Amino acid sequence: MDDSGREQRPRCLWCGELLGEGSSRRRYCARPRLCRDRAYRDRCRAKAAMPERLALATAGHRVDEHVQVIREVLLRAVLRGDAWPGIFSVAAAVLERRTQDLVRVCVLEDRAAGATWAQVAEPFGITPDAARKRWGHWRLAHREESGGNT
Repeated sequence: MDDSGREQRPRCLWCGELLGEGSSRRRYCARPRLCRDRAYRDRCRAKAAMPERLALATAGHRVDEHVQVIREVLLRAVLRGDAWPGIFSVAAAVLERRTQDLVRVCVLEDRAAGATWAQVAEPFGITPDAARKRWGHWRLAHREESGGNT
């Protein structure tokens, strides 16, 4: 039997089930709005998390830039032998500050996406209470709060 000539019926965008007969414009199952409601909640959650995602991208970019600069400075210090006292400690301190910023923004992103404190704490090997104490007070400063122009 050759199925190539048959038209494929559309599938629900949420669960993937074949959509029954009806309007060709339908995108979700005819169930009591379950799939449509879940898709709506996911879109709302993604929209609410957008500031955290932008902050994550910015923090990641800053870490990348600092790592490149630190690598060049340290290579020059090692290969040319023109290291001054304390250069390695300064490079490590700068990198540590940038990675701490990245960790904070990653935690904010996870929390905005709906992760529990237990899920956030597990990769760090700490308790949910310790994670909440360490990062729970952090918030993103929006332009209005930080005094930026609107």
